[in-house]
Amino acid sequence: MQPPGFDMKDMTQLRGAMPQSIYLAIHEHGAMRVLMVAAKAMLGAVLAPAETDPTEHLSDHLRRDIGLPPRGSPLPEAPMLPVRW
Repeated sequence: MQPPGFDMKDMTQLRGAMPQSIYLAIHEHGAMRVLMVAAKAMLGAVLAPAETDPTEHLSDHLRRDIGLPPRGSPLPEAPMLPVRW
């Protein structure tokens, strides 16, 4: 299904440029290839390895300057509020 006023002849003049329309991408590369690239991009974002903590390489002096605890110290416990019924 294409939007009204869509003319593929006019759109193919953009060949070599980044596709501005999903219809142009499908027209130039085929539906299966576009689908596989989209699936790969979505799965790649989900399955990407977690980024490491950027503050791990900082010395304790720099960590203290920006308000972080020294490396290896236990995390502070969250304050416990009394339970109200």
